[in-house]
Amino acid sequence: MKNFPFVHLIALIVGCIILFMVKRKYQKIRIIELIIVFILYFILVALFTEPVLNLARKLIGLIQV
Repeated sequence: MKNFPFVHLIALIVGCIILFMVKRKYQKIRIIELIIVFILYFILVALFTEPVLNLARKLIGLIQV
């Protein structure tokens, strides 16, 4: 993956911008809720990195044997 860190960083930055827009539109949302959502979003983005995908391939290979 040639553009590995840039694609994931851009996805995280766009996610932050969207969360701030949601916070501005809905004032009753607490900051802790946004932090939890961002952590879950970060985990989701991290699942699609190359090392995690390689680990998943190895685990699938172990299961298929």
